[in-house]
Amino acid sequence: MSDIRLVIGGLFLLYGVILVVAGVVGSAVNLWTGLAMAVFGGAFLAWARFKRP
Repeated sequence: MSDIRLVIGGLFLLYGVILVVAGVVGSAVNLWTGLAMAVFGGAFLAWARFKRP
């Protein structure tokens, strides 16, 4: 059975990486937003991983 926190964290992390790649090519706003989302997604995944019963 899958934990919804892992799915949400993974989606944030994936979208953050996509924005980082777009930010390297394009604008700096995408770069900083992507970095923040990637960090948030990684923290969310770590929280979900260590909070499992």
